[in-house]
Amino acid sequence: MDIDKKIQNHQVTAHAPTTIEKIKKVRIGEKLSTKEKSFGSTYRRLDPNSPSPTVTRSGYRDFIHPYEDRMLTVRELACLQSFPLNWEFVGVRLDSYSSKRKTTMTQFGQVGNAVPPLLAEALANEIKKQFFGDE
Repeated sequence: MDIDKKIQNHQVTAHAPTTIEKIKKVRIGEKLSTKEKSFGSTYRRLDPNSPSPTVTRSGYRDFIHPYEDRMLTVRELACLQSFPLNWEFVGVRLDSYSSKRKTTMTQFGQVGNAVPPLLAEALANEIKKQFFGDE
């Protein structure tokens, strides 16, 4: 079985030809807005040797895979957020932003709105120390 089928939420988005054209213009570590007019935080190709920018609710259009001409999957964004591989995001994967939409929170939105689990754990441990001392 293909590894992508074993890992939850790792479905690649089928991009429109116009999106692929934009993606191909962006080199590692760059963003499209330096080449043409676009929203500043969209279409950024990740640099595997640098920290990731903050993952947000609109992450599906923010980050380009470092080596492949595509946006990141829900799972890849979740990995940037420190979610374990066995954590499954449920519901609609991608929202079209249609005026007729009924989706309240997509999988991409769940990842982007989440507090990274390792950050939550570190904060909880520090709060626990404050209340109960070093244990």
